Amino acid sequence: MYVNSSSSSSSALIAAYSAASSKTSNAQGNGASQAADATQNDDSVSFSGTATDYSAAIASNAPYFPVREGMNADALILGAAKPGATSSSKDKTFADVALDARKRMDEKYALMKDSGKPYDNSMTDRNSLMGDLDRRSLYAVASNEGGQFTKEEIASAQELMRQQAQLATGYYVGPEDQKKNWRDPFANDPVGRAKAALNFLDNMSPEEKSTPQWLTQRATIQNALDQATAADPVELAKKKQLYFPILAEILEKGTSWFDKKESDDEDKSAELLNQLKAAIK
Repeated sequence: MYVNSSSSSSSALIAAYSAASSKTSNAQGNGASQAADATQNDDSVSFSGTATDYSAAIASNAPYFPVREGMNADALILGAAKPGATSSSKDKTFADVALDARKRMDEKYALMKDSGKPYDNSMTDRNSLMGDLDRRSLYAVASNEGGQFTKEEIASAQELMRQQAQLATGYYVGPEDQKKNWRDPFANDPVGRAKAALNFLDNMSPEEKSTPQWLTQRATIQNALDQATAADPVELAKKKQLYFPILAEILEKGTSWFDKKESDDEDKSAELLNQLKAAIK
């Protein structure tokens, strides 16, 4: 039996994200000031707000990441709304992130095998396999950090990262039976979609942001967005008709700067970026 991921384990996940910020000193002595108490209270409110925000993000996107019964994909789900949130990769070097991802996935393979139904590379099993990997851990798999992942695992991680980016910018990717429930928050709002894309790009891991392709895509989208706020409405209307359709096609493909030189999608993405750069000159 397969079910949609629930947020039943999200409290533990949120604790992992927020552990550092929730620590406060207990050695304040009798002379602690009211200002210190106020700061601690503010930290508690901030932690509560973050927990609520993360829980809502997981719950809203859970139907689009179905998993096996008894498993969850909370970290994976949260990556669509909060790409910079860290749990599995927290406080680790990138090499250690990859080792940790390898270990977690091997454990999931073993659990599936012990259940009597080994991993089958379905959407549900892919989500179950990588469900507790935050986006930085996913990138370690997608980029084959340390050379320890199979072609199938690399491709799965890349597809999941694209799915996160596509959902974040309003494009549906997920089970067909859930598509009817999807509402594009940026329908008829290309500026809002571009802003969402920039926000997503800006919150990626340092390793993702170190790629030349990330820098090119971000700069191009920023330029398009800058021109969308131009003062001349006549010129703006012309440019919108020219470059927003190209921008929409780029965003619909999700992030695509993985090392797949043989991919036609990579060539198409590069071509679209070049078209957009030419259009906004």
